[in-house]
Amino acid sequence: MLSARHRRAIRLSLQFIAPYRWQALGALLALIVTAGITLSMGQGIRLLVDQGVATQSQAALNQSIGLFFVLVLALAVGTFTRFYLVSWIGERFVAYIRMRVFNHLINLHPGFYESNRSSEIQSRLTADTTLLQTVIGSSLSMALRNLLMLIGGII
Repeated sequence: MLSARHRRAIRLSLQFIAPYRWQALGALLALIVTAGITLSMGQGIRLLVDQGVATQSQAALNQSIGLFFVLVLALAVGTFTRFYLVSWIGERFVAYIRMRVFNHLINLHPGFYESNRSSEIQSRLTADTTLLQTVIGSSLSMALRNLLMLIGGII
């Protein structure tokens, strides 16, 4: 079960992503489509071999190659769409977090800056938010994609 701290972090993350819910939905849809296409590639190759090569029918071979080409093209478009939207959301997410942290730092008591080094504060502001950008921008998407591939492969 999730602790109160984890639930609060998830709720805060959802609050940051909420303005981009349509883009996140589009990225999720592209993720599902590309995972489905990737899983169907084996069937495309099977059709290519069974109907095109094994039957030695030129028309069936051309049809199988055309279908396979459409699958690859759809996979490329879906992958681009997913990558673009996830990267776009990651950039906006991090920009918003940096703005919130910066505004918080400005409102802190001057004593905070006497007890903390400015280089450490700057490092936290840039490095930690960049790490979040990596997680939101690519790692989360890859994890979801691999999870869908695993579930689809098992099915």
